[in-house]
Amino acid sequence: MFASNNKISVRQVYRLFVFDLIGISTLVLPSRLAYFSDSDGLLAIIIGGAIASAYLWYLGKIIAGMKMDVTSYLEAYLPTWLTKLILGFLGLHAVWVAGFGAYIFADVMKLGLLPEESYTLLLTLILIVAAYAVHGGIESRARIYEVLFVLLAVLLFLMLLLAAFDIQWDYIGPFFDSAPGNTMKGSILVFFCFMPLFAVLFFPAYMEKGREKKMVRAVAAALWTAVFVLFLLYFILLGSFGSGALKTMRYPAVTLMSNIHLRSSFLKRFDAFMLGIWFFTLFALINLFLFYGTELLMRLFVPSGRPSRGYIWYLLGITVMVFAAAELFYYRGWSGFFQNYVCYVGMPLLVLLPGLILVVGKSRGVRKR
Repeated sequence: MFASNNKISVRQVYRLFVFDLIGISTLVLPSRLAYFSDSDGLLAIIIGGAIASAYLWYLGKIIAGMKMDVTSYLEAYLPTWLTKLILGFLGLHAVWVAGFGAYIFADVMKLGLLPEESYTLLLTLILIVAAYAVHGGIESRARIYEVLFVLLAVLLFLMLLLAAFDIQWDYIGPFFDSAPGNTMKGSILVFFCFMPLFAVLFFPAYMEKGREKKMVRAVAAALWTAVFVLFLLYFILLGSFGSGALKTMRYPAVTLMSNIHLRSSFLKRFDAFMLGIWFFTLFALINLFLFYGTELLMRLFVPSGRPSRGYIWYLLGITVMVFAAAELFYYRGWSGFFQNYVCYVGMPLLVLLPGLILVVGKSRGVRKR
């Protein structure tokens, strides 16, 4: 029997972060890496993973200094106006990321499975299910993805194994041929897709005391699992299509699946079957930021320690905002705007903000209430 204590295990943290990091990175990155770096995109993945590892080490030091989750630390140590400003920014950032994930999810579903259906209808159904899952709390989501983890891992590596038989080795290379600046641009894009690592600052609230170091190590293992999957997928995509064709594809991983045919198989739409991998990973990402967006919005108006009534209304408000963001991405073409926001505003702030919070908090001491 499971315990219902709003706590999750280190193993569940690992599996949650694997889902969160794999989804968008494997769908969106390959064509962009090919555009900037050709075959050197493989090197960009390794460099981006190293940058993300350094960022995670930095977040681990912040967690050790705070000795609590970031929301509790803000309310205990920082001025009220600054706490509300930071909570507001983090909440809006969660809305943007969840909206981008929902846009990718609905777009992939429409292109890969239901081309005749309305994008808005698909998006609405996705967000209804996501909001229902978020209302169940982080513990129930962790249990679900713990059960699904092995199944989805087997499906993913089965797909990669089958696709590897069609590799054309002439398509791979030459290496170290791209300009260093372009390779670094690819590395920054990889780091951009691994920015959900910032959510580790919230996880101490859902862990048993004294397990923070093990938690950070589990997230590091999840990060390098995602780097390995992305590296292997990009290598197979290069060998299957070449960097020239890869640049023109919207979702190369989906195209790769559609080219896999099992002889004498009862699975006539193997690509539809394998799309379930990305559906679950994207759903995990949406859930993560929908959950924290709701928590941050609630903390903006109801500080910790006070009765928090009306959680469902905060969740509904965040879900509507995520829906609006996803609609803008699809119908107004705001994906480029979102990428510029993340590169020039989101990433710098998410790098600097944890250190700033810790320094200001240490300099002030616990605020009296």
